[in-house]
Amino acid sequence: MESRSSAGKKRKGAATTSRTVPIQFDTDKFVGAKQAARLINPLEHYDIATVREFYANALPDDDEPFTWVSRVAGRPVPFDRDTINQILGEPLQLGADQRDQYHIDLRLHKDVPAITAALLLPGKSVEPNPSGVPMRYHREDMTPMAQLILLLVLTNIQPKSHTSTVPIPVAHLVHSILANVEIDVARIIANELKTVIESGLKSGARVNCPLAFPCLIMSLCIKARVRLPSRGQVRIPAPIDDRYVAKYCRAKATGSSAASGSTRVSDGPSASTPRVDPYLRAACEFNFEWMAASQRAMIDMHDSMQRLQLQGSGAHALMTREQFLTNANWPVDVPVYSEGVGADDDDEDDDEATGSEAGSEEES
Repeated sequence: MESRSSAGKKRKGAATTSRTVPIQFDTDKFVGAKQAARLINPLEHYDIATVREFYANALPDDDEPFTWVSRVAGRPVPFDRDTINQILGEPLQLGADQRDQYHIDLRLHKDVPAITAALLLPGKSVEPNPSGVPMRYHREDMTPMAQLILLLVLTNIQPKSHTSTVPIPVAHLVHSILANVEIDVARIIANELKTVIESGLKSGARVNCPLAFPCLIMSLCIKARVRLPSRGQVRIPAPIDDRYVAKYCRAKATGSSAASGSTRVSDGPSASTPRVDPYLRAACEFNFEWMAASQRAMIDMHDSMQRLQLQGSGAHALMTREQFLTNANWPVDVPVYSEGVGADDDDEDDDEATGSEAGSEEES
């Protein structure tokens, strides 16, 4: 028969062992028939100087065609579709003239209702442009699984620095992955690399994510037998596990629940009244009127100059100053700014929200 002290020690040791068991991520969601192990497990380190040299030397001269070959440390480094497919473990083998089902569907009209039903939470919808055409989704409106696939796409397939909104083409790729559509990932990555490289040919051109695919570039250099530095390399963030998914890929609280929560805290008639700072509203309305007047002025000037160009001779019908000011009536009264009720509290709330968001981005 065991004593109480020994039994207590065993129970305590068993509890300690159970708490140290790490949470295992279900990699079967991406690894298996798709053979995407190398896609979700890239190299853990990269050298920023090597990545910059790759992009600088991959840019062709003015009259030279795009060769899909760069040079690092004097050695050629190809980055065409077939080479990238070999780096990824050849998950998809296609002929020279063959196309995967995903790229075939790109030529067709995207089924936005099907994408919306598969990716978004109940009650959420796609955001249209001013003409009513579907334009983008919001990440917080997506299901946890869709957010996880989106993170894979925006990190390892189509890198993008801004991840809070999702354009329709990116959402189409996420939906294709969830629907098990045949996707030539190597072709997508090769085209993304070309987009980043060719942005150096255009003055003022911007890309979604500068210096993308750093770990893939390191793998390409290793395949080309480039001597890489062993020191000063940057380590990528830790792998994503179930703890990360539960924290960052969950559905956020809706506005109705947040509003109901605020109603419970405060009583009285002010609980149901929207909290809008009148001075902020006046400033916004002033800016809207100013921009609308600027647009009308530019349109009038364009129309006048177009008429001057089309009329070879004769009288030109230009507006008088009174007519111009009547049409482009600029706002005169500037709103008075002062400290409203609860202004300091709002600033503190904004600072806390900004700090929490920045912390989340650093952790991710």
